[in-house]
Amino acid sequence: MAAGTLYTYPENWRAFKAQIAAQYSGARLKVASSPPAFTFGQTNRTPAFLNNFPLGKVPAYQGDDGFCLFESNAIAHFLSNDALRGATPQAAAQVLQWVSFADSEIIPPASAWVFPTLGIMQFNKQYKYPEELTLTFKSCNLITGMFQRLDKLRKNAFASVLLFGTNNDSSISGIWIFRGQDLAFTLSPDWQIDYESYDWRKLDPDSEECKTMVKEYFAWEGEFKHVGKSFNQGKVFK
Repeated sequence: MAAGTLYTYPENWRAFKAQIAAQYSGARLKVASSPPAFTFGQTNRTPAFLNNFPLGKVPAYQGDDGFCLFESNAIAHFLSNDALRGATPQAAAQVLQWVSFADSEIIPPASAWVFPTLGIMQFNKQYKYPEELTLTFKSCNLITGMFQRLDKLRKNAFASVLLFGTNNDSSISGIWIFRGQDLAFTLSPDWQIDYESYDWRKLDPDSEECKTMVKEYFAWEGEFKHVGKSFNQGKVFK
């Protein structure tokens, strides 16, 4: 029977899959989700953790025998028994079918509408999807909401985030400055809610493109050639 430790942060709904599977199968599962056993953003960045889980993702499972797994579905499958996995190839295929169906058809709308009401997730506007960028004042509110959720980051970050275009034809982009060389959003589960809705790239401070972009985004004026839409309004995070 499987026995090991599940590393995660508190109330991570993806980790519930493994915990439920273990309860049904009888697998012995310890959960490390709080200091000193596990601190999200710290423990999963240590060389020892990355040696076992190179991506640093959680939930992550380490068996008492040293066997390691990441990805919630794989961990839940490993901790299950035949009744959960499917005792025949046909039954196992049906289990996989419904797991895949849940990931593609149930979880996305649940994440947007149900999970926030349960407190499992905060409300998340998917900024990168044009159907969410309708009236410009609503689009601007998306920036405000992100800033509010990042309030505890204010001492360690600065940003100028701008709205471009007009009603039903707008986009959001900005420049962020952090301490260090990596995105700061991964350091806290609360900060991750909005950042995945954007595409990120690290700028080269020595390039002319970067110098131009910084000047334009900080001054809120310029050609903004990379955007293709006119400047509408902006907000500063400081």
